[in-house]
Amino acid sequence: MTSDWLVARRVAVACIVLALAYFSFKIIDVFLQVFAAMLVSLALHALAEPFARLTRFPERYAVFPVALLVFGGIGLTLHLFGSTIQVQIAELINELPAAWRAFEQRFHLEGMGDDLLRRAEAAAPSGETVISAVQGLTSNLFQVVLGSFLVVVGGIYFAASPDLYRRMFLSLWAEADRPAVALRLAAVSEDLRHFLKAQLIAMVVVGVLTFIGLTIVGVPSALALALFAGLAEFVPMIGPVVAAAPAVLIALTLGVDSGLWTLLVFVIVQQSESNVITPLLQQRMVSLPPAVTLFAVVAFGNVFGALGVVLATPLTVLAFAAFKAHGEQEAKPENGVGTTTL
Repeated sequence: MTSDWLVARRVAVACIVLALAYFSFKIIDVFLQVFAAMLVSLALHALAEPFARLTRFPERYAVFPVALLVFGGIGLTLHLFGSTIQVQIAELINELPAAWRAFEQRFHLEGMGDDLLRRAEAAAPSGETVISAVQGLTSNLFQVVLGSFLVVVGGIYFAASPDLYRRMFLSLWAEADRPAVALRLAAVSEDLRHFLKAQLIAMVVVGVLTFIGLTIVGVPSALALALFAGLAEFVPMIGPVVAAAPAVLIALTLGVDSGLWTLLVFVIVQQSESNVITPLLQQRMVSLPPAVTLFAVVAFGNVFGALGVVLATPLTVLAFAAFKAHGEQEAKPENGVGTTTL
């Protein structure tokens, strides 16, 4: 009887674990949005600290004027340069089909685009596909806007009361383990903060250098292409390749020489970023092996979609930082430096 009860209890526990795993997978987008909000919180908190020191403002309340300055500055920039960026993006969208046709003609690939289009139409299940695609695009756009709003607001809340959410997280652990978990959490937060600083600087530098290079070469819509290149820099290795494709394609409409010069611009910018900028910035952050970064982007993209691609690198930094902190905690007793263990 006892054996049957033990088996039944184990089966029930296994069912509960599987149910929780399935539920967690279904709401994985929520977890990713929470993580993105935490990144926003770390960025705001990093900016709020010097602001609080300069203004003698309480640090927890300094988050709100800092958030207002940051997002207000972004809004003002979009207001001042938004019309130029909008015009260039519209020109870019209009020029890409012509650039693709010129690319087909130059390399004798006529009909390749039409063939791909016919195959896509043949794979379509019915005539309602266009309507469904438009509805899906509208729904996805709404989800992106709503998700961005939730991430920003959640990040402000996290940054305003970090101790509250830290205590809530630590309450999930046994009281004896909380000091070690708190130390690891602090180390992970510090590494993520350094990652965000380095990534932001790299994105700005890549965007500026790309704009200068494309302007010198004479590629149309240089500002829009440089903005895209800077944003794509957040996704390492894959992002720069995706950002270079439309620029090279448009440059080929001006001639093969322009296409080669544009490609050279992106190669020089990426080599400068990889060999000069990133090594300087990574002196105080977790250095990820290139292969790990590449396959992390692919893996998170396959499992979690577009949001997984965007957050793949910070999630990998989180994992590396957590294991590094764990290793440091275990190494201390062996070296006689301390007695804290996890």
